[in-house]
Amino acid sequence: MAKMAEGQERLSPQFQRRLVELIEEKGCGKREFAKLAGISKDVIIRGTMYGIVPSLQSLIKIADCLNLSLDYLLGKSDDVQFYKSESGATFHTRIVELAKEKGVKYSEIAHKMPFPNSYFYDWQREKTLPSLEYLRAIAEYFNVNVDYLLGRTDEKD
Repeated sequence: MAKMAEGQERLSPQFQRRLVELIEEKGCGKREFAKLAGISKDVIIRGTMYGIVPSLQSLIKIADCLNLSLDYLLGKSDDVQFYKSESGATFHTRIVELAKEKGVKYSEIAHKMPFPNSYFYDWQREKTLPSLEYLRAIAEYFNVNVDYLLGRTDEKD
């Protein structure tokens, strides 16, 4: 699978197949689906034609529109069950909660991650989200799924 410079997965035949299937199940065209999801039609066209995985923000919008997990959308899981969070948590609040639960500092976590400690502080300013690759690494470290880490669900696994 090809990678982007930041480490985010870029091309995914699994994502491409899954996205095409989901849009067909929805019974609408690519443009209409893009409008429903609140993203550019070009994002949907690149995903369905070439398997280009969009930014994390676009992935979240697509998954939210379909009420699905990111892993299902990306073709990494066949579990269609997804329970939307009612807690209003965000990535920024979840990372704080998980670090407190585990009794670790960001520097300890970062030591085991493929990114520098300073990224945690950038994320705490709530202006950015990690790349999908970094998000997966953090979720694995805390033994939770990426949707829980993002605050999209309250189910940890």
